[in-house]
Amino acid sequence: MDREPSCENQIDDSAVKRYFDGAAGTAPAEMSMMVHEYNLPSSAAGYRLSKELRTINPWLNAVSKSGRVLDVGCGAGAWVEIFAGRYQSVIGVERSYAMVEDAKRRVYHMSNAEVIPGDARQDLPAGPFELIFLGGLCMYLGDNDVVALLHSLKSRLSKRGTIILRESTVREGVQFAEGEYQAVYRSVESYQKLFGEAEIFRVEVRRNAGYTSMEIAEEAVVFRRKWLPFLPKDSNSFGYLTWWLLRLASPITFWALPWALSSLNVAWPRLQNHFFKLNPTG
Repeated sequence: MDREPSCENQIDDSAVKRYFDGAAGTAPAEMSMMVHEYNLPSSAAGYRLSKELRTINPWLNAVSKSGRVLDVGCGAGAWVEIFAGRYQSVIGVERSYAMVEDAKRRVYHMSNAEVIPGDARQDLPAGPFELIFLGGLCMYLGDNDVVALLHSLKSRLSKRGTIILRESTVREGVQFAEGEYQAVYRSVESYQKLFGEAEIFRVEVRRNAGYTSMEIAEEAVVFRRKWLPFLPKDSNSFGYLTWWLLRLASPITFWALPWALSSLNVAWPRLQNHFFKLNPTG
């Protein structure tokens, strides 16, 4: 099967680990939802999460409440908490020590939730699981690691188990974030090719509108920093104001404007995000 140019040499795994381990003074929950560099309020992360949950709720409702769930790359534990409130048991796996500790504090009162440190490529617990969730992990992995991870997850699924991925995407091809923060942004088509290489052919895709709203807010902050340099670059007040002005005008800012630009084939905001529902065995 043909593949996009390889990502293997484009992602420095040690740089990815340093970034998530070394953000001194940054709340892990804010970093997990990627709002920390833009001074957006915590309510922005909550808004995004509620929209995301609404997007995939039909998929989650199809999973038995008595099922076991695995959250791979669970970050600060927001989805571990959600899953623990819906299913019999959930295990979160995360390799960032700061996020593991934050996630543990978040779900300490939930007896059916466990968070363990580990690298998804080698430290996953044994299955079977009815649901395996990856909330933005593949964007930090090269193609070969993604395919190998999907094979590993397939072996841990129950007979009719489901894998759900949430990944940042671009309209076409593959793009890279380089430097201190490294990531690979694949198109939906590129992910479909990787799923094919992992021999997963039953795939459903949904666009993540909650992420799009946050991305619009982040690009608004970038615009303000570039074109109004006399204003403070880092300001919680300006971040709060930016978010709530966009929220008040959300029928235009979060829906009509991106829809209109998309219909004109204008890639804005630059990054999108999609949920992928994979059913390899059922």
